[in-house]
Amino acid sequence: MNNHLLAPKKISRRTLLKGAFAFTMLGLTGCQILSEEPVTGAGLGRLAARKNYLYGAAVQSRQFSNPRFAAALKREASLLVPEGELKWRAVHPHPDVFDFSGYRRIAAFAQANGMEMRGHVLVWHDANPPWLKHALTRKSAEGILKTHIQRVARETSPLIREWDVVNEAVHPLSTRADGLRPSLWLEALGPDYVSLAFHTTQEANPDLTLVYNDYGTEYGDGNGAARRRHILNLLQKLKHAGVPVHALGLQSHLQAHRPLGGQEFLNFLSEVRGLGLAVRVTELDLDVSHLPGRMDDRIKAAQNYVRTYLQMVQEGGAVNKLLTWGLSDRMSWLRRYVPGLRGMLPLDAQFQRGPMWRTLRDGWAEN
Repeated sequence: MNNHLLAPKKISRRTLLKGAFAFTMLGLTGCQILSEEPVTGAGLGRLAARKNYLYGAAVQSRQFSNPRFAAALKREASLLVPEGELKWRAVHPHPDVFDFSGYRRIAAFAQANGMEMRGHVLVWHDANPPWLKHALTRKSAEGILKTHIQRVARETSPLIREWDVVNEAVHPLSTRADGLRPSLWLEALGPDYVSLAFHTTQEANPDLTLVYNDYGTEYGDGNGAARRRHILNLLQKLKHAGVPVHALGLQSHLQAHRPLGGQEFLNFLSEVRGLGLAVRVTELDLDVSHLPGRMDDRIKAAQNYVRTYLQMVQEGGAVNKLLTWGLSDRMSWLRRYVPGLRGMLPLDAQFQRGPMWRTLRDGWAEN
């Protein structure tokens, strides 16, 4: 792990926390129109590597049909994660059918360009094929889960060295004492489905780094506090039981209108690391749709928000691996909900370097 902050200057803890809470009070008028960054010089992957970081992005196999996207990805990323090709619905569409075709297209691109890969996701409450809900019973569920994990983990080895094993197992509004989210896995297997998934993945490939992945821990509101509490409780139980979990993935789908969690978030990251776990930023993007002002004004102010967040995860989590959930605004999942939204990802809709790119560049370019 390195100790470089993701910011051009070293800042005090007091300034860091003040900025986290003060952001939403910033005036957003009078900002100049943001100019594009010419596509020259090192990409984010090379800039990150200079500070012992690994930068990557989520991709979809169909995106490679756009030559401009493929060229931009080669230029910017050192690590790829399939956005949907390894989720149950895509890779295991029928009980006796596995389909790795989408994954293989991404893997071929990664290998041809010297990129690493990580896997997403082996167990999740969402993106499951229709057959699964009807097939899961208390008697069948363990066998179905094990078969899926073993097949997928082995098929993607050795290229994929790190997996999001379990995704979003907790919920801030859960009525359970353990905070677990209602899901088909919880219903069929009980709370032990989480440990079963990690043990099965390690058995399939003992050399993998195994990650628990979740979102919303960064905020200073009640939901953020509840997520932190439930996730920490889950990780403590897993570690104390000898379950092979190695890292926490912070999805980091940032909503720029929500105040960050300040000291509470830093304390949470410190406690996670105290369990012997690494911390990753796994799905970074930015939603500025609820900020006031013109779009350019929102993006300008939101850069401060992203910068503060990245400083916090570096200080509290010693992060050395960061992925954005996509590379270009043109292909962001957020555009399905907020058409025309921009500034969310490193490249704009024309594959030019934008505000997020500059924020990351500035952090990795300075000592």
